[in-house]
Amino acid sequence: MAKDILVADRLTDIMTNSAAHLIAQLDKNDAQIKSAFWFFNPEKKMWRLILASPLVSTEGPRLFYKRILKATKELGDDELICLHDITASTMSNKIVQLIKTAVATKNNDISDIRYSKNAVNGTFIEDSLIYRSSL
Repeated sequence: MAKDILVADRLTDIMTNSAAHLIAQLDKNDAQIKSAFWFFNPEKKMWRLILASPLVSTEGPRLFYKRILKATKELGDDELICLHDITASTMSNKIVQLIKTAVATKNNDISDIRYSKNAVNGTFIEDSLIYRSSL
């Protein structure tokens, strides 16, 4: 049985590896992930995995979350990220656009780019770990 990862104020190796595996599985399932990154919300002191795809707009968020659930089940009994800690986003999301302005990757890359304590277009980004940013 899969265990949920505790997502809190510290980004762990388990969180980063699990997210990379999830993104790879979503790629296999043609989820069209254009932007994927961990984003730290300093007000809530919590990390969120942001997954942006044009399918969120065309299929709707509910169907896209079903895609995420399917991918997590296909990964098996590995430690998985709780759906509660994932945000399925449209391509027009402000944070997605800010990350794209700051860092660009190739379409199908799964990178490991830390972007911390920087401002983009007047918005301060406390901390993030970017896997993909290719709008």
